[in-house]
Amino acid sequence: MTTQRPDNAPRSWLERPLRSLLDLRVEAVVFAVIVLLTAFSRLYELGLRVMSHDESLHVYFSWLLARGQGFQHTPMMHGPLQFHLLALSYFLFGDTDFTARLPHAIASILTVAFLWKWRRYLGSRGTLIAALLMLISPYMLYYGRYARNEALVALFGVVMLWAILRYLETGGWRYLVVLTVVSALHFTAKETAFIYTAQALLFLGVLLLDRVLRDRWPRPAYRTAFLISLMAGVALLALAVATARLLSASGATGLNPATVAQPAIPGAQPPTEERTAPLAQLLAGGGLAAFLLSLFYLLRGYTWARLREDRALALIFVLFTPVLPQLAPLPMHLLGWDALDYSPTGILHTALFVVPLTLLAVALGLAWDHRRWPILMALYYAIFVVFYTTVFTNGQGFFSGLVGALGYWLQQQGVHRGSQPWYYYLVIQIPIYEYLPALGSLAAALWVGLHSRGKPSPPGVEETSGPHLTETTPKAYPAPVFGLLAYWSLTSFLAYTIAGEKMPWLTVHITLPMILLTSWFLGRVADGVDWGAFSRRHGWALWGLILVFLFSMAATLGAWLGPNRPFAGRELPQLQATAQFLTALVTALLSGYGIARLAADWPWDQLPRTGVLAFFTILAGLTVHTAVQATFYNYDQANEYLVYAHSARGVKDVLRQVTELSLRTHDSLEMPVAYDSDVAWPMTWYLRHFTNQRFYGDSPTRDLRDVPAIIVGDNDFAKIEPIVRQDYYRFDYIRMVWPDQDYFGLTWERIRNALSNPEMRAALFQIWLNRDFTQYAQVTGKDTLTQSNWQPSDRMRLYLRKDIVAQIWDYGVAPQAVQAPEETDPYQGKQITHPADSWLAGPGETPFHNPRAVAVAPDGTLYVADSGNHRIIHLSADGQVLQTWGTFGDINQDPDNAPPGTFNEPWGIAVGPDGSVHVADTWNHRIQKFTADGQFITQWGTFGTGETGYALWGPRDIVIDAQGRVLVTDTGNKRVVAYDADGNFLFAFGSAGVGAGQFDEPVGLALAPDGTLYVADTWNQRIQAFAPTEDGYTYLREWPIYGWFGQSLENKPYLAVDQAGRVYASDPEGYRILGFSSEGDILAWWGDYGVPPDGLGVVNGLAFDPQGNLWVADAGNSLLVRFAPWQP
Repeated sequence: MTTQRPDNAPRSWLERPLRSLLDLRVEAVVFAVIVLLTAFSRLYELGLRVMSHDESLHVYFSWLLARGQGFQHTPMMHGPLQFHLLALSYFLFGDTDFTARLPHAIASILTVAFLWKWRRYLGSRGTLIAALLMLISPYMLYYGRYARNEALVALFGVVMLWAILRYLETGGWRYLVVLTVVSALHFTAKETAFIYTAQALLFLGVLLLDRVLRDRWPRPAYRTAFLISLMAGVALLALAVATARLLSASGATGLNPATVAQPAIPGAQPPTEERTAPLAQLLAGGGLAAFLLSLFYLLRGYTWARLREDRALALIFVLFTPVLPQLAPLPMHLLGWDALDYSPTGILHTALFVVPLTLLAVALGLAWDHRRWPILMALYYAIFVVFYTTVFTNGQGFFSGLVGALGYWLQQQGVHRGSQPWYYYLVIQIPIYEYLPALGSLAAALWVGLHSRGKPSPPGVEETSGPHLTETTPKAYPAPVFGLLAYWSLTSFLAYTIAGEKMPWLTVHITLPMILLTSWFLGRVADGVDWGAFSRRHGWALWGLILVFLFSMAATLGAWLGPNRPFAGRELPQLQATAQFLTALVTALLSGYGIARLAADWPWDQLPRTGVLAFFTILAGLTVHTAVQATFYNYDQANEYLVYAHSARGVKDVLRQVTELSLRTHDSLEMPVAYDSDVAWPMTWYLRHFTNQRFYGDSPTRDLRDVPAIIVGDNDFAKIEPIVRQDYYRFDYIRMVWPDQDYFGLTWERIRNALSNPEMRAALFQIWLNRDFTQYAQVTGKDTLTQSNWQPSDRMRLYLRKDIVAQIWDYGVAPQAVQAPEETDPYQGKQITHPADSWLAGPGETPFHNPRAVAVAPDGTLYVADSGNHRIIHLSADGQVLQTWGTFGDINQDPDNAPPGTFNEPWGIAVGPDGSVHVADTWNHRIQKFTADGQFITQWGTFGTGETGYALWGPRDIVIDAQGRVLVTDTGNKRVVAYDADGNFLFAFGSAGVGAGQFDEPVGLALAPDGTLYVADTWNQRIQAFAPTEDGYTYLREWPIYGWFGQSLENKPYLAVDQAGRVYASDPEGYRILGFSSEGDILAWWGDYGVPPDGLGVVNGLAFDPQGNLWVADAGNSLLVRFAPWQP
């Protein structure tokens, strides 16, 4: 028999009357409005903020994928999913900052939209509240506009939790499919999937355990043994974790002055990687054995057939079995093997665990359900393989995803990236940003505790669609909504607090379950309000009075606890404080009286509900302020704590200038632009369309002078200065900022002092409310808390060539005043190719470390001032170590700390005619004299500003003239000092200035065969020559140096003179050697940044040996370099 379709029935959805779509409830309309507001908040000015370091990596490699250049998964950048989504976005909409963040914004919008599915568990009002809180949450908003995986993971999180609840309640096959898909997507997005999966497995395991222990056992005798072995396993694993943490080399940071954490800012050293203690391994092994024993008792006593009926077990198998092969790095880590080792040995180690774990996963899955499990696994690994292999173009990606992801994540936990204190989320992130869901979660727990337990959701309807088991129907659960959300909130907080890596964006994973839990609680509170009676009893007026009361009480407390206490005096500020206090107090009393009158006839349970809703309404208003302030006002500034290593506005300012310059001079983006490794991210992304961009890493060379625009980070400032010289305009910017990190090293005493100080309380409140550090800077005396001089930060510079800038109008110089630079390089055309013929790295086990000076003895052996190692090394002509002496000693701390024979960065060394060795012990401000084999003879000099001949300030170089006089550059005192062979003061010449015979930072000394003394007058950028006299030296001549541009601690040039009287000078930060005639005419120069034979690092000391070889102390490369004799 066939059923006839009525003639007026629509044939398809296209024929459905439009009025059916307009039959909407107010609930749906309000929810739709919230979703639209979410879309606006996620998309508005999405491309305005500068790409952060991590973002730029994600968006650039996605751009390469969109261009057809492929993509290879690397665990350092997390999973491949977002790279494919970004590439799709570029393909559809082009590549801009906006489209680079578009997939994440869409995911954030979908997260809110999916909450509609939560109505069964949150209720109508609770769902609306959840959507509203997701809309205004500072973290959900900020990282919903950020090219990181957090927005994707948040979507997967709400779907995963919903699917778990639905399956527990209904047993529907579709929810296993949804859970499998979302789990696979999560594992292709980020390693947080391991934490989410572990949380879910633990919850489901406890749920299963509760069901098993409440149920009747067919073999009751095994129940006790099961409990004992299970508790033993838990105890042993807890002991293993505690032992590992106690014996860890890096330990946790606590509220203890003895364990103060150090800020993870530029220059800070990362902690030592943790290693698992053998005792912890033994305890963990014992715990695993106890668990296996408990499993045996469970299967024997409760039976496998009964276990298979449980829905919690089904979820455990669906979540656990596909992940099991990916857990291979865990036992490998315990054994000290590296899952990222792709050598033949490393692959063998990996296979020893991956293969058995895979076989175990297959066995478990088939034992659970041989019909459904293969379908789910095929679905999971289809998603996994497609993304990790970049649609089958990168086969190695499957294995890097299978074991590399967790292996790399375990390494990051060991090195504690970020070095944040343990209270990072508890004290900083949650109280500053996510205080509403945190308080709501605590209130929910208190509410459930007071009400014994929450009302369970109505039992679900069994769904049997899909390939369902026919033998048995899995046992149903009432949806444990509160239990799951409360558990997830608590374990998320604990998991990310315990994890070694603590970063602000991880707060998203703590916030997500707290928002759902808070919404569940507030929904129930709102459902309990009698809204009809609420209106009849003037409830809105009562609510308004409650808001006024709360605000006025806060103002009263603020006035009383502020820096200007009421009733403290009769000055105007004191009278204003008194008036503010009295106004707020009177308002609180009047509003309190009004509340009492209006609430007199209210039922006892209605007033607290109204008060709770009013209180959270205030928190919602504050949260909106917090979220909008962080996302739309301070997005490129340093005063927010929800970012880390954050790109500052200077990046786009530089890009704007470079783009304008290129368009105005080339009418395209073809202008050459060079940038270094410091600024590579995000500049690699922002310069992607510049066809002649040039990356020079950390090795700038002189051919950069042909580049109109050079971008350089602060680590390379000194390197670039000798190259750009006076030919470029310089613009300084802040490139990257870190939040203020005064919260490191908190102690109870610091907290107590801060809270007891009214000025500090007010300053901290301004930081919390407005991110205003003005008062805090005044209280602490810090001058590095404004946007222009913020610390910690990294700086950058843009150099624009003057002749190019002269072609345009608006770079801060009037066009008529801009002239092409008249200054030319006097050394142009004098560069020669003169590679080193040998170089020495020092003793094998303790090589050179920043050697600064070298001297040649009469017998041809070499003495090296190995400054970084605070020692002297005596070498044979062929580089064999003859003697080594000296250790570190700092006389500035305590004279007893620097006995004779110890050094504090020796920068100068000379050998007398008798073979005695004289050392300029620079930062101990003294000269030490030794025998040829390092036996101490005498010393002289103390720190001073030239009051006497022995008052030295950082002596740098030494030479010994034909009369045996020891000549020393007293660098800090701008003079040259002479002593006899025993250290008796003879004379000094020179003073601060630019005149003949005056100095500014004199460093290198050299003596010519005719006795002429040459002095490197560094900051005057010249070499001065002096003739010897019976009682001193007299000025002869000088010549300028086109070099020595910087004034860094590295830029200390030295001199040497060959047998023909030619003068050679090191140009430390020009990475070259300059050769002059005795009259100062440039003869030649050689060298460039790099390593021998053709390159040099920071070069300092010079010395000729009897064969005419020039020995160079290359401090930058920590080498002693030799150049064969050169003839002009």
